[in-house]
Amino acid sequence: MTDERETMRDEKLQGLLRKWEAPVVPDGMDERVMAAYRCEAGTAEPFWKRWFATSIRVPVPVALVVALLLIFTAALALRPVSPPPTAVTPDTSGPVRSAQRSVPVVTGTSLAGFQPVTEITASVVQEGTP
Repeated sequence: MTDERETMRDEKLQGLLRKWEAPVVPDGMDERVMAAYRCEAGTAEPFWKRWFATSIRVPVPVALVVALLLIFTAALALRPVSPPPTAVTPDTSGPVRSAQRSVPVVTGTSLAGFQPVTEITASVVQEGTP
């Protein structure tokens, strides 16, 4: 019995589908639909307005780590800069200690005219011998 009912319904449906015709689309409907979509989707606004109005969800721990890194970087960038080292001139009034010896300050280097050594000699000095 169920097979007869399904067959009847299918035949009726098929008959209706054969008779049915799609309605005619009015002129300009595509343009109106696209304009309405653009208005709702927000593409009519300039990019910079959408960029400033957008939001990004960030977990609180990640935001705290980023904030701490920014503060640490700013503290390093804003700390006072120590002056460059200068050469110490030895005191000629008394004996010169090793800490008071003049140390040249190298401000720039160049390998112009560099010549490798021809022979390398090493000396082993034992502790306590002059």
